[in-house]
Amino acid sequence: MKIRSLDSARHCLLAGVVWMAVGAAIMAQDRVSLPAQLSGPMVGSVTPTEATIWMAADGDPEIVVEYRSAKEPGERMQAVRPRPNPQEHNAIKARLSGLKPATTYMYQVLLGGKGDPAWNGQFSTPPEPAKRSRFRVAVTSCMEYQGTPVQSSWYLLLAEKPDLQLLIGDNVYANTTDREKLWTMHREQRRVVQFAAVLRNVPTYAMWDDHDYGPNNSDGTEPGKENSLQAFKELFANPGAGTPQTPGAFFRFSWGDVDFFMLDGRYHRSPDKAPNDDTKRMLGDAQFKWLADGLRDSKATFKVLASGSTLMASRDDGWQIYDFDRKRLYRTIMDQKVPGVIYLSGDIHRCQLDERPASETGGYPLYEVTSSGIANSKTEGFAILEFDTTASDPTVRVRIIHGDATTRLDRTLKLSQLQVR
Repeated sequence: MKIRSLDSARHCLLAGVVWMAVGAAIMAQDRVSLPAQLSGPMVGSVTPTEATIWMAADGDPEIVVEYRSAKEPGERMQAVRPRPNPQEHNAIKARLSGLKPATTYMYQVLLGGKGDPAWNGQFSTPPEPAKRSRFRVAVTSCMEYQGTPVQSSWYLLLAEKPDLQLLIGDNVYANTTDREKLWTMHREQRRVVQFAAVLRNVPTYAMWDDHDYGPNNSDGTEPGKENSLQAFKELFANPGAGTPQTPGAFFRFSWGDVDFFMLDGRYHRSPDKAPNDDTKRMLGDAQFKWLADGLRDSKATFKVLASGSTLMASRDDGWQIYDFDRKRLYRTIMDQKVPGVIYLSGDIHRCQLDERPASETGGYPLYEVTSSGIANSKTEGFAILEFDTTASDPTVRVRIIHGDATTRLDRTLKLSQLQVR
């Protein structure tokens, strides 16, 4: 997308302001490396009243997580003493309870009675369920620490002050279903100081794609996929994974009156090279029914679908070569008259906003935000979605930001555009 010269000057000025703000905020805690004793912390799933802090440490150390409201400096610190879970590769998921909606909390982790600035963070809880609100979501994918050991775009992302982050695949490039290798590579990525700064301050919800599920373009036939699923559930603090009847990494959560459906496009996927007929599946029938039922029952203002695979941008490994399931997705949304659906994707190492026109979907335009390559592309870009459901015509503002601190796209979508007439 070309930027007019006047806009370019403005973007350069803003870039300088952003970098000064970022530097002031993190210079004191920036460092070459992180302490080796602890992996994390990472803020995971957050509700109006609870939060989960993920971390991992070798052995069975004494760990305490202390927390309090950021606006009440005199408030007594609450504390939890989590223990490693031997069934989850000794992952630690500390649950902070008694929280209040739409409130910012500070926390610190103590290991054997000692702390470190790299183990301190803060986060905000979402508003009460279904409450109209304004909030900001960072969308990222594709990070390869081997080729990009310094990942500066995470500091740009922090400067945007997102309320939550969606990782939508290729969170590492392990290219295996080996549980131990997956653990090793995720822990190495989390030792990238810029990424670690985001994880300890921004609630993070994750979905995988091919390279952190199995080899390139892997699908539901991949041997050992159950090991990948086990590692994924251990390594992230998502609010769920699959259903009791259907294994997989998919889950759903809400932030105010926006519903997020994190879709697993790997565990039940037909091979890309399978005949493109009505037997070929992207999500599998059980997961698709879960999605269709969820969309039908949702009362949220916006419904966000997030998956690594693009709708039409990839000719080799996306919904474009799954005609039956792609058209079934469109029909499900439009026939059930589900308003406010937006699709998010990654995978292709570039960021863009695409529109599937009403002539294709059979209802209203379906907008797709692709955010790919924050630490594995030439642009090192990411997307920011700003929801405002308090407006008379609720909006979502989509911005694409590159690693040079320039905004390459800025567009606002209105709910009135996303309605079946």
